[in-house]
Amino acid sequence: MATVASLHADHSRLFMLEGHPFRTVYPVLSRRSGGLSIGINLNLDKGCNFDCIYCQVDRMVPEMEMKRLPVLEGVMEELGLLFSAMDSGTFFRETSFGALPQELRAVKDIAFSGDGEPTLAPAFREVSLAVRQFLSGREGDGGSHPILRLITNGSGLFPRDARLWTRKIFLEEGPGEIWLKLDAADRKLFDFINRSRVPFERMMQGLDQVVADLPVTIQTMILDYGSPGEAESFTAGRDLWDPLLEKVSGWAKMGARIGAWHLYSVARSPAMEGVRKVPVERLEAWAREASSLPFPVLVFP
Repeated sequence: MATVASLHADHSRLFMLEGHPFRTVYPVLSRRSGGLSIGINLNLDKGCNFDCIYCQVDRMVPEMEMKRLPVLEGVMEELGLLFSAMDSGTFFRETSFGALPQELRAVKDIAFSGDGEPTLAPAFREVSLAVRQFLSGREGDGGSHPILRLITNGSGLFPRDARLWTRKIFLEEGPGEIWLKLDAADRKLFDFINRSRVPFERMMQGLDQVVADLPVTIQTMILDYGSPGEAESFTAGRDLWDPLLEKVSGWAKMGARIGAWHLYSVARSPAMEGVRKVPVERLEAWAREASSLPFPVLVFP
């Protein structure tokens, strides 16, 4: 039987309900959302301009059949089926989520995340608009009121028009949040952890623009890698933390509207071997060091 701990660790993109295989929409139990999160996966080909060492997506195994699914139609059909099943109670009777206690059964958000950077997917704008309209319709019908959340590495928000669109859909037309990735503020560690095709200097300049224009929650994955003494081993220490704290403190000083900073470690099995969860004591110590920042620094071990 599923437990809360096992559901926290399972963020599979593949989900089946009443014999219907879902391809673009997937429910997960989210530590940071505090309940159920409904994921939207627009990157059906697993395309991403990051290849983070902690990611659960195996980019060496491309999806073939999923590419042919019409993305907008697929998302809206699956959202409708999922919420209908939740409203009727079928969802909790026929899935592993029936193990959840009542206080964790509320849908906290519909989150654009998935198998790659959602803002770079060709269907991002049309689908995010349709999902916002779907949520607005549920409010009118007296349905549940999850927020619309974007989980992003920020690279698709570098153009000004992309930031304007995102502000309009995710923040102005209804309740929503933007969770922005910052795993390293040092070139060497950025290249090691995020393995991005975007150069480090361009990422930092672009993120400066994003936080100047948009209210965000910063999210930072803290991890160890390999075994001590191995050639490519890595232990998250001052060389990682000090540049991160300096970067986020600089954003705060320039007036960035940061709602919170999430420090978290590995909960799901990465595709890459060697990634290790860090002790909660290390996260808590760093959160205390950042306690003078004008927003909460929250730990999710």
